Amino acid sequence: MQEYRLQIDKAAKPLLIIDYTFGTDRSLESLKSTNLPPALQNAKVKTEFDLANAWSTFMRKYLEKTQDLASTPICWGGHYDQLGRVMLEMMRLSRDRLMMADQAAVYELIPNIEEISFISKPSRLEDKMFCRIWLSLIRHPSFQEMELEEDELASYQYWQKLFTVALGKANEELLKQNA
Repeated sequence: MQEYRLQIDKAAKPLLIIDYTFGTDRSLESLKSTNLPPALQNAKVKTEFDLANAWSTFMRKYLEKTQDLASTPICWGGHYDQLGRVMLEMMRLSRDRLMMADQAAVYELIPNIEEISFISKPSRLEDKMFCRIWLSLIRHPSFQEMELEEDELASYQYWQKLFTVALGKANEELLKQNA
């Protein structure tokens, strides 16, 4: 089966996250040595890289399981790492939330770090929502027209907004690496 990879016009706008893999991250050693806030650490996830890698692995397993159920194409490997990098930025947004108090619209959206302890151990059914958001954003053919339950819609929309903020932050960080 052919892998799915988002193809975009890269001349239009620098979206470095689209080409991101852990192997291309110039700050990988820093991610591996930077500990997560104590409230998020667990037996397997202690560093920023551990968190990003846990999400990459979780999405890979989720999509492979989905592929078994339907004719879902697997993704190019970088798309898994990209989700991990965005989830890392979401954690950082929560961690650094107080420094954004002057940006009311964003500040109000970001949960406190204690409210997202699940972020360091992706495994729940609800955690698949982040994979679905990412797959939808990269226009994966099986996630273009998702059906959401009515009670799921508000949560999906909230996390999609926050995810989009984290995606912008991840791209900003990658632009700094390449400057």
